[in-house]
Amino acid sequence: MEEPLYSGIDFVMLPFYVAIIFFFARRVQNLNQDSNPLYKYYTRGLMAKILAGFLVCLIYIFYYGGGDTIGYFVSSRLVSKMLFVDPEVYFSVMAGNLTIENLNVYYTKGLCCPDYYRDAQSFAVVRFASPFILLSGYNFFAATALFAWVSYSGIWRMFMLFCRLFPSISGKIATSILFIPSVMFWGSAILKDTITFSSLCWVTVSVYHLFIKPERRISHAISLAIAVYLIISIKPYIFVAILPGATIWVLYNRISAISNPIIRLSVAPVILLIGLGISTLLFSTFSESLGDYGSVDKALNKAVVTKNDLTRDAYGQNSFDIGEIDGSVSGLLVKFPEAYMAGMFRPYLWDVTNPVMLMSALENSFLLLMFIRLLLRSGPGFFIRVFSNPVLIFCFVFTLFFAFALGITTANFGALVRYKIPAIPFFLLMIYIMDSGKDKAINLEESESESQTTSYEVVETK
Repeated sequence: MEEPLYSGIDFVMLPFYVAIIFFFARRVQNLNQDSNPLYKYYTRGLMAKILAGFLVCLIYIFYYGGGDTIGYFVSSRLVSKMLFVDPEVYFSVMAGNLTIENLNVYYTKGLCCPDYYRDAQSFAVVRFASPFILLSGYNFFAATALFAWVSYSGIWRMFMLFCRLFPSISGKIATSILFIPSVMFWGSAILKDTITFSSLCWVTVSVYHLFIKPERRISHAISLAIAVYLIISIKPYIFVAILPGATIWVLYNRISAISNPIIRLSVAPVILLIGLGISTLLFSTFSESLGDYGSVDKALNKAVVTKNDLTRDAYGQNSFDIGEIDGSVSGLLVKFPEAYMAGMFRPYLWDVTNPVMLMSALENSFLLLMFIRLLLRSGPGFFIRVFSNPVLIFCFVFTLFFAFALGITTANFGALVRYKIPAIPFFLLMIYIMDSGKDKAINLEESESESQTTSYEVVETK
């Protein structure tokens, strides 16, 4: 008999887990808020994330009647129970040894069979969720809350970093990183996107503290290694997308303090080429781990296969088509404008066929209107402004690569609304930074001095 997803005891225990998380969150906030007023956002951001995780659970249970977050939990519950039956097999599977022999043990022990076993990237979520399943006592909702809590760490660190760089717009940064509806919704439950988005935030923070403003290099090197491992294990294309922007960010920051705009802009193309060259070298270094994304040919073939799969008739009105892709570099570049618009701004309001899509379409409309407004205000100087600030270059290049890749490969709206969440905070941050005029403050040391002054003034006026 199949074990039920949840029982009455789960609802009894859930408030207990949430209360523990709330207690620790309030403690962290109270210990830090006097010295750093930004911690006023800490608890409310975490509680909003946990609530979003619960909503995902309820929608998958009562609206979809099943789906990935349920599948990951059920499979991880089976995997976790092996710890008390055959610990050797459990730790072997947790290490990623997805062999037939290990699967046969699950079969013989009455724990057959975890889903996603033949898909290493999906099964990585099953493996990574196991500690949370065990800590929750196999409670679906409590495990989701714990998952959201731990993943919040990277998001909070990135929020603090951008507030450090642009302190005068901390409220807008909070909106961009902590409270975007679709990012909270799809980035809080037991899903791939929860892990990869939090890891992406850690990569951003660790790159900054390792190569731009060195602090606690050992701990950030460890954080970077773990975050990159998690991303490559689950969605390697995110690593491919962030690599060029991060590399250019590090390199261009070296010349960002040059006051002469003509010299700075003349050096920018050279830095761009060097950054792309280093990205290519790093890309080759990680090629084995990247699988289908380990070479240009493989990536192009993967794009065509994925796109063709997601435009099958089986998806009905939930799919869209940007036209045929021939698998060549020139063929992809021709599709660039349409693919970018689709990856960054679809579904549009007229694409909506269900309530979940409506949430994303409203958000996309807001992003598109904000972007158009920024372009009209900046005029031809838009790219000059972007390339005057290394942080903006990073946000722009990452969202450009990422949205283009999504638009080319993801022709199903249901997948698109989930897959695009890593790009949304960076895109909105770019808009808010430029809209505030703070893109002209390119010297990071000056920016951090401003941050300290702003924090002091906030404390004094409380």
